[in-house]
Amino acid sequence: MATMPHLSELHPPQNWLRAVLAGIEAALLTWLLAVVGALVTYVTTASAPELGTTSWSSTVGIATRWWTLAFGGRVEVRDGVVSLAPLGVTLLTVVLLRGALRRMGMDSIPAGVFAAAAFTATVALVGVMGGAGVGVHVLGALVAAALGCTAALWGRTSLVRRAVEWWPGWGGPTRDGLAAAGRAVVWALGLGVALVAVAVATSWDQVREIHDALRPDLASAIVLTVAQLLYLPNLAVWALGWVSGPGFAVGAGTHFSAFGSTTELLPTIPVLGALPDLGTTMGWLVALPVLLGLALGLWRGAAPVRRPSRWRDLARHVAAFAAATFAGLSLLGTVATGSIGPGRMAVVGVDGPAVAAAVTGLLLAGYAAVLLLRMPAVAGRLRSGAATLREATVSSFGFGTPREMDDTVAGIAGDAADPTSATSATAPTAASAAGAGPGRTLLAEDPRR
Repeated sequence: MATMPHLSELHPPQNWLRAVLAGIEAALLTWLLAVVGALVTYVTTASAPELGTTSWSSTVGIATRWWTLAFGGRVEVRDGVVSLAPLGVTLLTVVLLRGALRRMGMDSIPAGVFAAAAFTATVALVGVMGGAGVGVHVLGALVAAALGCTAALWGRTSLVRRAVEWWPGWGGPTRDGLAAAGRAVVWALGLGVALVAVAVATSWDQVREIHDALRPDLASAIVLTVAQLLYLPNLAVWALGWVSGPGFAVGAGTHFSAFGSTTELLPTIPVLGALPDLGTTMGWLVALPVLLGLALGLWRGAAPVRRPSRWRDLARHVAAFAAATFAGLSLLGTVATGSIGPGRMAVVGVDGPAVAAAVTGLLLAGYAAVLLLRMPAVAGRLRSGAATLREATVSSFGFGTPREMDDTVAGIAGDAADPTSATSATAPTAASAAGAGPGRTLLAEDPRR
């Protein structure tokens, strides 16, 4: 049995400075992405009278405050608050931190701690310099850093593995259920992205019409497109809410679901042109998460060691899968929801727990069905039932039982393979040769030759 690692093993990493640089790099790269986009927009629209006295420094401040939204920050606007996080920036931060740690060869928990601390401190410092102050976004940055470091160190340090094995009830079916849940959340997000792509493709005329109405130049069009892409994970979560039933809202008084929609005036954002029309119902698409669960079950069941073989193991596996999937989707639903302005625009997104419960239930229906059919007891009964059905089907057509039919086929095959019977059936007899006469002999050789 694994023992819990002792704190003495948590010594400072040898290359702690490289870990610190990895954290700073991940924070600054995403901040620069926001700043460059804001500056490009400012340069291309500097002559617009709407900008008033906006300067370079104020533009950087606006970009910085928008950047803190990715970690849970809030931006005060006239008569309202903007709090909808661009989850694309959040995910990009996690990926960059993971990549930086692995590229620099940091494979210990102390290295991850140094990197997470440096990342969080950088976010806090940049936020203060940009006018966002120190708020909830610092805590959000710490959570994002923890996710990135965990992803970088997972499977690369024995300390993590021993801690996992030490945790009560983690091993075997529970661990496999949690691993399957992680993949289920990723696959569900992939389904949401696919639904968004299909919606944009089928509503391209409306999306393009709204885009053209804004009259952006080339640089502004690029910035606008990138900004919408950074909200793609949010849109994917909304799509999951749409396909599973609970739906989502883009402002108070609106509701979009596969079972029906209601709408009001919407913001002039091109991607919102892909929202379903009123009266459009496609409730049959609720089967997509079920099919996704089936696919996940078949993929997980491809390795025999991962198949639960006892009812108790199956229960632990399914319970861990359901709990972790619900928790992951509920968190995604919560962070994908927020406000984009005053009034009606203070309500944008999904009901996180409701969407998580619906999607988890649909995924579980397909996933548990596959695991259940792969149980040895169930599989044995299915094979027995299939054999009984085969006997009844063959007998009903008058061919006898399957065993009798197999004996008959084997006897015919044996007779056909007997060389003696083949010779007697094909060689001509003396009587037949004599009866044929000299002029009728076709197969015998003529003695006069």
